[in-house]
Amino acid sequence: MNERQKALRLKALEIIRSLGKGHSGRVLSAIDLIEGLYFGRENGRNIFYYDADKPQWTERDLFVLSKWEALPALYAVLSYAGYKLPENLSYFPDRKTPGIEVTLNKSAYGICVALGMAKAVQIGRLNRHVFCLAADYEFDFGKAWEVVQVAAQEKLDRLCIILDANRFGDARIQEKFEAFGWRVIKLRDAHDHDEIVYAYMRARLTLRKPTLIWASTKKSAGIPFAERKPEYDDVLFSDTEMEEIKKILI
Repeated sequence: MNERQKALRLKALEIIRSLGKGHSGRVLSAIDLIEGLYFGRENGRNIFYYDADKPQWTERDLFVLSKWEALPALYAVLSYAGYKLPENLSYFPDRKTPGIEVTLNKSAYGICVALGMAKAVQIGRLNRHVFCLAADYEFDFGKAWEVVQVAAQEKLDRLCIILDANRFGDARIQEKFEAFGWRVIKLRDAHDHDEIVYAYMRARLTLRKPTLIWASTKKSAGIPFAERKPEYDDVLFSDTEMEEIKKILI
């Protein structure tokens, strides 16, 4: 972990505590994927175009958090990036919050919205990209696979779905998406900043087909005593545990 990844983990856990509930394990599985998008640079240029001082900048790229329970991770990243967040944060994504593009509280809904955004970008011939972070369980819904089919048929090369696969490793994920006509980029280490950034760069350069970044993540990644332990998936860490976490991350 780099120092920013450590700081973001601590910030995200503090946000969960302020909300009074949350999904710590699932937040920490996703946080490095979001960090790599917002802070990744390649050849001196940002991987993801945004302006924290102008959240509605018309030339910005678009990030859709379909995996809504990872919202504290996005809050932490937005705050670190300079977005002015309200004091009272919503438990669900709300587009009234600077940096949040879509209001949602249902699984797989964000995937569908991202498809629409990418189609609008294509029709308008805009120089923008759409990135969508989705959870593996969202592909238990038929509508998610309808998106996969339509995106390939429409050759939506400005669409990139990042699959946070922390539940299980489906060895056929690549085969399934490629059968529909997607480009699949599989991360060897889904928590390594440089590898994540390189995957985003490759996605941006893909032509005439959408991209899936397959990230086999670890729940509670970066917290050794909680990593991949189901009992920590949906808990608030105690004061004692937070002190231990601070020793690990600071």
